[in-house]
Amino acid sequence: KQGEGLVVYECNASAFHERQAELGLMEQLSGSDATRDLFLEMQPIMALHNPHNSLNFEVLLRMRGSGGSIIPAGRIISAAEKSGMTGTIDRWVLATTLQWIEENLPALSATQFVCMNLSGASLNDEHFIQDILVTLDEYPVGARYLCIEITESVALHDMHNTRRFIDQIRSCGVRVALDDFGAGYTSFSYLKELPADVLKIDGRFVQNINAHPANAAIVEAIVKLAMNLGMRTIAEWAEDAATARTLAEIGVDYVQGFVVARSQPAHRILEAASAASFISDPAMLALADELARSADRHGDRNNVLSFKDMHEAG
Repeated sequence: KQGEGLVVYECNASAFHERQAELGLMEQLSGSDATRDLFLEMQPIMALHNPHNSLNFEVLLRMRGSGGSIIPAGRIISAAEKSGMTGTIDRWVLATTLQWIEENLPALSATQFVCMNLSGASLNDEHFIQDILVTLDEYPVGARYLCIEITESVALHDMHNTRRFIDQIRSCGVRVALDDFGAGYTSFSYLKELPADVLKIDGRFVQNINAHPANAAIVEAIVKLAMNLGMRTIAEWAEDAATARTLAEIGVDYVQGFVVARSQPAHRILEAASAASFISDPAMLALADELARSADRHGDRNNVLSFKDMHEAG
C-alpha cells in the first residue's frame, strides 16, 4: 500500500502500466505547461418542463494524451491531487469557461446556467478563493451564467468556510449547487445553513429508480425539500427514458445523463437549439415532445425559473 512501504509490480502487470501512466501525468501537471493539453467538453442538462426551450450544460475537464487519446477527468483530478496541482487546474477551468461564455454569448441565447465543479482542496485554499473572486470580476457577464458545484461531503466538512465561500461568489452573481446531494446522512440537517440554489441529486438514487421504490421515495423527499426551500433540482446519471419519466412525475426540474447526451465538443453546443437537440433515443425523444406539449397545454412552459431569473428576483 502506498505510503506504508515498498510496492513491487510485475513488469507487464496492468497495475504497473497504470501507475507508470499516473506518474507521467503527475509529472506533466507539475511542469510549467501543466494546462497545455487540457480542454473542456460540455454535457447538456435538460429541463423536464421545457425540453426544447433551454440549453444548459455542465463543463467537464478532459486532456489530450499521447497518440490522440483522451484522458478522462477522474484520472486528471487524481493525478492533480497527488501532485498538488488542483488549484492550477481549477483556475484554468474557471477562466476558460468564463472566457468561452463571454466570447459565444450570441450563440447561447437559450442558456440560463453553466455548471462547473470545484475540488475540495481548492476550496480550502484562501489564495485560490481570492484568485477566483478576481477572475469572476474580470468576467462579470459570464459569472452570471455560472453555477459552481460543491460536493456535499466537502460542504459539510467545514460549514463555516463553505458558507463564507458561497456568500462571496453569490455576491458576484454566481449560483451554487450542492453536488451528490443525499449521499451524506447529515445533509438534511445542515442544508438550512447553506444558501445553495440547486441540489444535484446523487446519481446512485437515480440509477434503477424504477426498480427500487426506496430510491424513488428518497428522490421525492429531496425534491419536496428543495421546493420548500426555493431551490431547483438536477438528477444525474439518468440512462433511459423510463427513468426520465419517473423523475418528471416526481417533480425534478432538470435531468442530466446519457439518455439526454454524453459530453459534447464545445462547437456542438454552439450549434444546438436546446439540450433536447442531442437526444438520439426514440423513447426519450417521444417523452421530450410529450413534456413540451403538456407545458403548452397548461401554459406553464416557463414555470421553472432559470437561475438568471432567480438572481434577478432575489
